[in-house]
Amino acid sequence: MADTPNGDSTGWTLQKPPPLPEGYSKHHIVFLEAVHVPLAELPFEFTMDKYERTFPEQIAERIKPATIVISNVINVKPSDMDQAPHLQLLAVLATGMAWVDKPYCAKRGITVVNTPSANIDAVSEHFIGLYFASRKRIPQIDHSVKTSDEWIKTNSLSKKMWPDGPPLGCKQETLGIIGYGALGQNIERLCRGLGFPEVLVAERKGSAKVREGRVDFGEVIRRSTTFVIVCPKEPETINLIDEAELNMMRKEALVINMARGGIVNEAALAKALKEGRIFGAAADVLDTEPGGPGTTPLLPDLSKGEEEVPNFIVSAHVAWISGVTVQTLQVINRDAMTAFVEGRMYDPKVKACVAVHDGRIWK
Repeated sequence: MADTPNGDSTGWTLQKPPPLPEGYSKHHIVFLEAVHVPLAELPFEFTMDKYERTFPEQIAERIKPATIVISNVINVKPSDMDQAPHLQLLAVLATGMAWVDKPYCAKRGITVVNTPSANIDAVSEHFIGLYFASRKRIPQIDHSVKTSDEWIKTNSLSKKMWPDGPPLGCKQETLGIIGYGALGQNIERLCRGLGFPEVLVAERKGSAKVREGRVDFGEVIRRSTTFVIVCPKEPETINLIDEAELNMMRKEALVINMARGGIVNEAALAKALKEGRIFGAAADVLDTEPGGPGTTPLLPDLSKGEEEVPNFIVSAHVAWISGVTVQTLQVINRDAMTAFVEGRMYDPKVKACVAVHDGRIWK
């Protein structure tokens, strides 16, 4: 029978804590992006270099002495980790970790942990906010009233905001969900509560077999009025929504990307919005972040005379932020790092956080 610490009956094995490198009496943490989330109090001894913000060209030099590196969204590449000979743990203080080179970490014997499902409620609620802001044209109306006398002169902004007729209400919507993990399922729950009468969960694009409870990808594209993108960014999902898909959509379609930039082709989306082929779009994420004028076709540089993309809202990758999310991120990150230091990576309480360990890719 495997060792079962603390009376646990699941049979997980307590490992020896990883030995510290020669010359180290305790772990040395390099925290690359303290600007996002403060760390919880850690119950093990360590030294730390903490940086509010780190630029890509600074990573390699900063992590050289680290046994543990904590990142949030910045990509710590293999070329950076090559400069950190003592690195044992890469702790991603976020749910998304598509940028992590897992095969490299497995080969190097570097453990990787993340904080799964910490932001489900916050991102789901943010989607609802972007949905109403987009359907109701709230940012555009706010800007018009604050910067012009158009409302005073016309007595109503409704015809300008909705020239093709009033916007859809919740009871007229068909929600298309692209990505049906915990986040997609929670968004479905919220939308059904708002009165959405139909929800279509998309099968993988190009799949010959449609699983029970799913709908063919092309049918979802053709039928839905509001799309929420919540799938992982992987090679097969880059440009998942491209010009062909945008051309298939209904004119009242609203596209909301809550996942990662690049899943929706930004140039194709900008073109569709400029041509009025779909109702609108919103995104919490962009292909290039941080973003601003001139960094993406969706954000043209108006100071250079470039044409604005109409009916597009961007919220600067803040959907995850809430008091609950921050607390959850801190707790999961603390528990995962502590389990690594104590040799408890097989503990069922933390296994869901483990992406790479013992030279193997776990998830």
